[in-house]
Amino acid sequence: MKEAGLRAFIGKLSMDISSRPSYVEPSAQASLHSAMSFVEKCYALDEANGPRLIEPILTPRFVPTCSDTLLRGLGDLAVQGRNSVPLRIQSHLAESEDQVAWVKSTRRADDIDVFDKVRPLMRNRISLILMICSISC
Repeated sequence: MKEAGLRAFIGKLSMDISSRPSYVEPSAQASLHSAMSFVEKCYALDEANGPRLIEPILTPRFVPTCSDTLLRGLGDLAVQGRNSVPLRIQSHLAESEDQVAWVKSTRRADDIDVFDKVRPLMRNRISLILMICSISC
């Protein structure tokens, strides 16, 4: 891949709530530490092998599995970046009507508004936006 010059954004999922115990990290702080460790390892890998082709990207799974504390912390990490270069963030919005309703009932907002509330979730954000349509769409 390196010889071909392929580039990639690679992320490690960050989750601290509402998921299988084997998927979530024990706290927002543990998840933030793990995310930054992942970023450093990506940079170290590339720095040891010539031009950087791998770009680490912070990856909160989505609002239902991330506390406001974790989202705010990832936003701070993105802005602080590494060596004054901001980090990108990728995530996606709720995937089904029940997830949309769950976010509204627990956070009192749509998930895109939750992202923006906790830290105008970053200028370097990549979001996958899903539309939920009824059969009549």
